[in-house]
Amino acid sequence: TVQVVGSAEPIVALVGDDVILPCTLRPTFSAVYQTVEWQRPDLKPKEVHLYRDEKDDLALQNPSFGGRTSLFKEELEEGNASLKLIRVELSDAGNYTCYVPLLDHQKTTIQLIVGESTHLLTTQSPLRDRSHEIKGCYPEPVMEWCDVHGRVLPAAGPPETSRDREGCYTVTSHVNAPKTDNNTFTCRVQQPEIKHMKERRVHIPDQMFPKQCQSLWLTVLVAVGVTALVGVAAGAGGLYLLIRKGILTISM
Repeated sequence: TVQVVGSAEPIVALVGDDVILPCTLRPTFSAVYQTVEWQRPDLKPKEVHLYRDEKDDLALQNPSFGGRTSLFKEELEEGNASLKLIRVELSDAGNYTCYVPLLDHQKTTIQLIVGESTHLLTTQSPLRDRSHEIKGCYPEPVMEWCDVHGRVLPAAGPPETSRDREGCYTVTSHVNAPKTDNNTFTCRVQQPEIKHMKERRVHIPDQMFPKQCQSLWLTVLVAVGVTALVGVAAGAGGLYLLIRKGILTISM
């Protein structure tokens, strides 16, 4: 019996990438004279790419995939019915079905995970921002602060998470940073689903620590898909002044 075989593991792509969703007829069986339907059942219309009568038929294709899908025509004879999707978008994430009706309605489902990597950027923000910037990421990031030896600092409470209308995340995390010999800490932002990680090293001068305190409250704010912030909570404008003077140093 010929089977339609896909991928048991999710396929991961970043925004802007080209990706291949695997679909193969096994044992090897020509797909040239078959109907091959690629669909996203959660969409209306659900058609992603339709091949029948030995040619593409895109009359019912969902407009969001227009000009971005293709099959490997030269490999259909070997049973390769994989779909190539170019210029991947966040909205492409989901479950795709490769369906061959004439083979006893054989089908396989492939999960596509789409991520947008975190970009850590330094900026001299206006006084009201008094912070550094992290720009755009998806899926939801996991954040932590580490000391110079790589030890994770305990969070000062659970992270605060919210999502906007487009499904993008805003996540805020707080930690108490103890005063050390060099006062160097690392902010680490991870996206496990797309195996992506960014780090930024922060050096905090001694004068940033209040004289009567041996720790400082650090705040990380990551906004997914929009501008986000990373900062040191040190009073109403003190951080901004230190940034302008170049005392607070940030490095990738």
